[in-house]
Amino acid sequence: MKTTLEDVVQPGMVVGGYRIEKKLGAGGFGKVFLAWRDGGPCALKFIHLESVGEWGWRELFIMLRHEFPNVVKLLSHFKWPEEKPEYLVLVMEYVPGVTLYQWARDSNPCARELVEKLLPLSRALKGVHAREVLHRDLKGDNVLVCEADGAPVLVDFGAGAMPGAPRVTGALAPANLRYRSPEAVAFFLREDRKRGESYDYSVRDELYALGVILYVLATDVYPFNGPDDELMGEILDGDPKPPHVRNSRVPRALSELCLHLLAKAPARVPDAETLCVALEKLLVEAKADPRWEVPLCYGWTVDGRTTEDAPELVGHDPEAWLRKWIRQKPKRGRPPAPPVVAPAPPEPPATSTVPTLRTRVRRAAPVLVAVVGLAVVGVGLGYVLGQRQPPPSSPTPGQPVLTLSLPGEFSLDDPAPWATHVHEVAPPWKPPEADAGATPPKADTPAPVTTMTLSSGTTRMKKKAPGSQEEKEKKGNGSTGANVLLAVAAAANMACPGAQVRKEPAPQACPAGAVETMTRQLGMDLGDRDRGILGDRGSVDLPGKKKGSNESVPVKDGPISLELKGHFAVGTDPMGRGGRIALPDGTRLSGQLCIGEKRVYGRITQAVTPAGDTFTVCMELYDHGDRGLEIEPDGGAVKVHPIADVRAVDRFE
Repeated sequence: MKTTLEDVVQPGMVVGGYRIEKKLGAGGFGKVFLAWRDGGPCALKFIHLESVGEWGWRELFIMLRHEFPNVVKLLSHFKWPEEKPEYLVLVMEYVPGVTLYQWARDSNPCARELVEKLLPLSRALKGVHAREVLHRDLKGDNVLVCEADGAPVLVDFGAGAMPGAPRVTGALAPANLRYRSPEAVAFFLREDRKRGESYDYSVRDELYALGVILYVLATDVYPFNGPDDELMGEILDGDPKPPHVRNSRVPRALSELCLHLLAKAPARVPDAETLCVALEKLLVEAKADPRWEVPLCYGWTVDGRTTEDAPELVGHDPEAWLRKWIRQKPKRGRPPAPPVVAPAPPEPPATSTVPTLRTRVRRAAPVLVAVVGLAVVGVGLGYVLGQRQPPPSSPTPGQPVLTLSLPGEFSLDDPAPWATHVHEVAPPWKPPEADAGATPPKADTPAPVTTMTLSSGTTRMKKKAPGSQEEKEKKGNGSTGANVLLAVAAAANMACPGAQVRKEPAPQACPAGAVETMTRQLGMDLGDRDRGILGDRGSVDLPGKKKGSNESVPVKDGPISLELKGHFAVGTDPMGRGGRIALPDGTRLSGQLCIGEKRVYGRITQAVTPAGDTFTVCMELYDHGDRGLEIEPDGGAVKVHPIADVRAVDRFE
């Protein structure tokens, strides 16, 4: 098993004179730990020399040469361990606080507060650009809001650039696709782009990324979203919905500035100095207009009404209800603490004699047997009667049947409004606090998930009116067939499973845009199947693997979430040396497990890096060059070897 940095750097140990307290986070090029020395805190960023050292030297070169306001400061650096150095360690100042996006979630700011955060950040960029330095990975997660004074602090110059800094190959600087400018996307998709040619990132690209940040803070959604291929097309079109249209609480002047930042060059804001002047004018306007003081999203207060209001509209004007829901915004701010209710004292027994559990079971057994018997007979009788009933007749003229026509801004062909938000928003059939967060919990063995899809002919949503024939059947005995299905399903779940005949999964095409993303954006080699040459690969541990053990682990059909162990490197030599990082260590891979007759197959369709960059991919699990993992004899649960390779492919076999 490959040793990870977390296996070596443990809380309490001393590294280069700094005592480690805990891990703070991870990015594409390093992992950061909180440490202490001489009674003061600092942040240690560990950068692996062999795999991503070039990026570390760039960051060190930039930070050694300059100090900027509202930019994290470099305190020191060293190589570690001293005997055989494997890591470059950057000692940075510790900024206690949260990311800019988390600050917005927690505080639910008004428009004025957004400008007050962006103005010092823009001044910092003005100073950075004046020294010919470019950050090149500007996003909300790379801006921290200081806990002490609320000042924004720009962090992580690992992808930065300046004249004289060590050069690193790559068509584009590593960054989240949502923050790339139309010019960068056009360069990436250019047919005549030469091999090894790099995009000339500029100040205008940086300001476009800042425009994306402003859009997210103001509306809680990205200006463009969707799968990578669709996302690139939308960025190229460059026509985002104005922030004040998405969110009526956004002042028109702030919305226009945001669109100016997201405009195609040369119509975009030209430099950070111009942006600072525009933000200063907005602050003056904000002082004279009370609308700038209104929180941009609903808070956890009485004005934050959600779909819990549905009963007052559904059945009367469902279209108005849907329009109302679409205008809702996700809740921000800290929810109020739930009321503390003292448990009621237990009631004393009616008599002095309390029957034991065994006595109660013995008394209830005949009743339970009778109830189960009657239920089985009732289901069978209901099914027979149900078959004799005539089919439901079509509604007579004048009978109220509501057909819900969707409003213009809501289309089933577009991404659902509750799916495009940065922060999780409830769909219209449940309140936002009904479910847990979107991040899947880690489990030893993921539970199988049943998915439901609409038929290809479904084009609109319908709701049956109260009093209609279908509604009466739901309340009466007309839905006997559905009841029988439920009863059969329940009986099947309670019964012992019989022998299963497993089949090999059918071949399947890769997700749309996955091959292009892997080859052109990530630089992966898919290999040559006809000659038996396999493409680039990484390594993963299956859920349930015990540390230091290669004991087989049980698996099930259904969704799977895995984590890369080590970097997914591309362009390495036969000894695994050189190359560059396509997906960093700790990248979360999501997909599906399919259990065949003799092997278990894993199909990976999404990769999310520790920095939050999301890619649509097409990968399969391999074991020693063979597709799938061999099922090991056990006689009970399906078990496989706990370590697997993950390889980039051009189709699922």
